Amino acid sequence: MKLAIVHGDPRRKLSARLTLWFTGSTAHHCGFVDESDGTFFDMNLLPRKVSWPRYGPPVKWVVLYDVPALTREHCEAFLKADSTQVYGVWDYLLFGLRPIYHLLGRSTRNAGGVICSELCAMWLRRVGYPAPTHPVPSPADIERWARMHLIPLP
Repeated sequence: MKLAIVHGDPRRKLSARLTLWFTGSTAHHCGFVDESDGTFFDMNLLPRKVSWPRYGPPVKWVVLYDVPALTREHCEAFLKADSTQVYGVWDYLLFGLRPIYHLLGRSTRNAGGVICSELCAMWLRRVGYPAPTHPVPSPADIERWARMHLIPLP
């Protein structure tokens, strides 16, 4: 399996510029890819399986990392176990306020859901990786962690 970090284009998207400003990276989404059949275990709104070309080439803003300990079977089981995890607008808004929370010395909070990077971190921890836990990790945090613990793919 591969960890996919999806980046926005800061030259074309205001959201990518804002993400860069708040997190130091344009990474805005993450999930896991099984390249053998093109399945993307997407962590968007609800954990689900979609076709990888949605984010795959020719999109040049995707970085893949090999995750040898995570198998297709793990992903299928985790998808079933986490199928009720949802996140919505309030979760995104609270996540956007993360820098203010940190300035006040408080942890980021959620409105009850988990964002894509939290779910990815949970799945990584379940297979034995020391993925970030606190505060709520952003896709940028997951990518910084991946650079230290996983092998990037060309």
